Amino acid sequence: MRDGLILGYGNPLCSDDGVGWRVVETLAHVLPQGWAAETVYQLTPEWAEPISLAAVVIFVDAAVGDCPGEVRDFPLAPVARRAGSHEATPEGLLAMAQDLFGRCPPAHMVTITGGSFAIAETLTPAVEAAVPTAVERITSYLGVVEATWSPTFWRRR
Repeated sequence: MRDGLILGYGNPLCSDDGVGWRVVETLAHVLPQGWAAETVYQLTPEWAEPISLAAVVIFVDAAVGDCPGEVRDFPLAPVARRAGSHEATPEGLLAMAQDLFGRCPPAHMVTITGGSFAIAETLTPAVEAAVPTAVERITSYLGVVEATWSPTFWRRR
């Protein structure tokens, strides 16, 4: 089992939709041994097994909202996907990890609200400025042992 898995996802060719990639690329230089950080364009069912093998999983993505650059973090719980759905969500992958591999680790989501999702390879200034905040929130938890991770742990901030 690895200590943790960080999945940053989105499209880095659609401006702020690529913020998950930027956060993960920044974190890759500071991750302790036992942690893995990956970037993907979209979540797919193939991630259920690696998720089941992690002590903790952190998802990082852009969000839609009224305040570009706003960083939010919150715990996630497994939610079975709808029948016939082709969309993989973090909650759905957690449910798959439990159903297919018998284990669903504690999980968390970190989002940064985007200002533009137009075709561009750069982040908007507000989102770029928020990347260090997201990185700081994640790195402050990297040394935490598995037993400490719970939905209430993240609310203590």
